[in-house]
Amino acid sequence: SETIVSILEKMTDTQVILTSHNTNLLTNRIMRPDCFYILTKDKLTSLVNATNRELREGHNLEKLYMSGEFNG
Repeated sequence: SETIVSILEKMTDTQVILTSHNTNLLTNRIMRPDCFYILTKDKLTSLVNATNRELREGHNLEKLYMSGEFNG
């Protein structure tokens, strides 16, 4: 999954929307938190808007997601 994201990032003049159930991709190493979105039946929410916490580079986004931080 990370390899696919890496290849897509290198494409120029292209905008990509990628969906995945792979929580391993929720890392600051791959993308900034404001580039991740949560899609539910009713809405699309930016990860940074799904929590009151200020997300920083050192946060483990996957761990926060798995613990329910972004369930609102």
